[in-house]
Amino acid sequence: MLRLAACPGQFTRSLTTSCAAATSRAIRSEPIGYIVLPNHVKYDTGLALQSQLVQRRHRWNAQLKQDPAQASEPLDIIVFLQHTPTFTAGRRIRGATGEAERLNAAGADYVETMRGGQVTFHGPGQLVAYPILDVRDYKLSVRCYVSRLEKTVIDTCKQFGVNTNTTKHTGVWVGEDHKIAAFGVHVQRYVTSHGLALNCNVDLDWYSKIIPCGLPEKQVTSLSDQLGRSVPVDETVPAMVRSFETLFGKPLVPVALEDLSLLD
Repeated sequence: MLRLAACPGQFTRSLTTSCAAATSRAIRSEPIGYIVLPNHVKYDTGLALQSQLVQRRHRWNAQLKQDPAQASEPLDIIVFLQHTPTFTAGRRIRGATGEAERLNAAGADYVETMRGGQVTFHGPGQLVAYPILDVRDYKLSVRCYVSRLEKTVIDTCKQFGVNTNTTKHTGVWVGEDHKIAAFGVHVQRYVTSHGLALNCNVDLDWYSKIIPCGLPEKQVTSLSDQLGRSVPVDETVPAMVRSFETLFGKPLVPVALEDLSLLD
C-alpha cells in the first residue's frame, strides 16, 4: 500500500525521464467511465464511494484472471465532484491540539487522513477528480501516474489560456508561488484512489485560515483568480474530461453508479 502526499513533506520530486512521454498505449481497450456527482459531497461520503469502487476494481481483476476477455463495462472509473467545506490534515499534524475546534468554528469539517503532509482545503468551487484505475493497465509506475495527473491538470488549465507548471513542491502551480491544484494518491494492490483537486471558482478566503501544505511563503490561486472571471466547476469538467482522454489515451464515457456491476 503506497500513498503520495497532497502536500510537501512525504516525498521530493524525483520523477524520471521515463515519465516524460505524454501518453502510452493502454494494455486494455475498455473506455474509462466517469461519474459527475451533482451535489456537494461530504468528504467521508467521498471516501466511502472510493472504497466501493476500489473493491469493485479488485473484483474485476480477480474475474479477469479467469477470463481476460474484454469486460462488458468500463473497468476504470473517474469520479468528479465538489466537496462540502472540509479541511483535511495529514499525518504530520494529526492530533494537533485545538486545530479541529478552530477549523470547525470557521464553518468547515475537519478530517484527519492517512496521507502525508499537513493541512489543505476542499470545498465548493474546487473540481475534485478521483480516478479508480489499475496503473498496470497503463504501464505506469506510481510516480509516473502522478506525473500523468499533473500533465492532465496542466492541459486542462491550458484550455482556459492559463499557463501552469510543476515545481520542486507537489502540485500544479502558476509560476513558482501560486498553487492552483493539489494531488494526493493512494494505491492499494495497483488500484488507485484519491487524486487531484483543481481550484476553479473556490472562495480563496478559506485558505487564509491555514498555512496550506505548510508553505507560508506560497499563495493559492484559481482559474477564476487568474482569468478575472468566474470559472465554475461545471465549465471545467468537460475540459478535464478531454485532458484525461488525451493524457491517458482512452475515450471517457459517462456512466451511472447504479449500472456498474460487482459493487458492494
